[in-house]
Amino acid sequence: MLSTIRFVARHPVLRVYALLLFVSACAGGAMHPYMALVAIDTLHMSGQGFALTMFVSTLTSLVFGVTIGIVSDFAGNRKRLMAILMVLGVAGAAVIWLVPSAWMFALSLILVLPFANIAPLVFAGTRMEVAEMQPDEAASVNSIIRTTMSAAWVVIPVAVAFVLQSGGFGVMNVWLVTALLFAVCLGLVLLFLPDTARAGATQGGLAVYFSALKELAHPGIFLRLLAVSLIVAGEWLNGYLQTLVIKTTLGGSLSDAGFMASGVALMEIPFMLAWASGLRRLGAVNTILAGAALYGAYLVLMGSATAVWQVHALIPLAGAGAAALLSVPLSYFQDLFPGRPGLGTSLSPIEGFIGTGASAAIFAVGTHVTTYQGTAMIGAGVMLAAAVMLVAVERFVPRE
Repeated sequence: MLSTIRFVARHPVLRVYALLLFVSACAGGAMHPYMALVAIDTLHMSGQGFALTMFVSTLTSLVFGVTIGIVSDFAGNRKRLMAILMVLGVAGAAVIWLVPSAWMFALSLILVLPFANIAPLVFAGTRMEVAEMQPDEAASVNSIIRTTMSAAWVVIPVAVAFVLQSGGFGVMNVWLVTALLFAVCLGLVLLFLPDTARAGATQGGLAVYFSALKELAHPGIFLRLLAVSLIVAGEWLNGYLQTLVIKTTLGGSLSDAGFMASGVALMEIPFMLAWASGLRRLGAVNTILAGAALYGAYLVLMGSATAVWQVHALIPLAGAGAAALLSVPLSYFQDLFPGRPGLGTSLSPIEGFIGTGASAAIFAVGTHVTTYQGTAMIGAGVMLAAAVMLVAVERFVPRE
């Protein structure tokens, strides 16, 4: 693990990629926790309007995430493309700050800010930089780079809240902070990232793009994607349930819920590093299965808890499972398309879309027939079934 960290720190391109992912994740951490507050409380958007805006924005992000992943494999210069995305990020956040209205908020979130996602290019570029490594070693590097995103979410939401509250600034200023962070990303790209043109890059075009989409829909690929997405859905489901179980079911406070969320995010970092080290021995599939088992056990124990302290005691277990499910699936997807990391990376936004949709369905059905804790048990069952599905697909369904 330490050798992998040193490798990333000394590599001129990977070092910049890690910084880019950290700062761009800081931008996300600055705006995402306050979206509902800004839209409904400050800009007086209706709850239904906010929900519709977020849904359409999710669709836009999905389409763009898949497209940029495919395009990155034959992009003439990833540096130029990254710079364009960061300019859009600065513009999308700044326009909400300069023109604070519900319509501008909606338009920016749907048409501009989804394009400010540099992660697909970073992960595809990372895989290209370590193309000569064995797949498990390359996956370890991916995990180290991915850790920077969790580190950002541990630090930035608390820091932004402290600055806004102690300085007496309005909540709309989170968009100024976001624009400035995207501007820092732009500076990193322009000043420190070498030209990343790929010698002999594949020629692009609509025919290549639609051919890649057909490959993503191949049964051997889609069934693996579906299994991993349903496993990760358990983590998305916990995002809905955790606060409700702590506050509503167990009688805890918002501080108790905040402590749980921050504690799990903090624990994810060392566990991501540990999983990165263990990938060389376990492999991506076994690591995902181990993460599913740990996180499923966490959901079962949370569903059985009778006091808040019992849920807090599960922080290491939740952090260990979440670390595997957050960092390893990307490498698994990239291994499905050797030599074309962008195409593999494009599966990640699809995984997020399926995972969030499945978790919402589990939440809706579960809370209709049982309690919040019972719904956590159902989520654990879905994760177990998806893990069995992944094992079966790996054994009986060829990838090609």
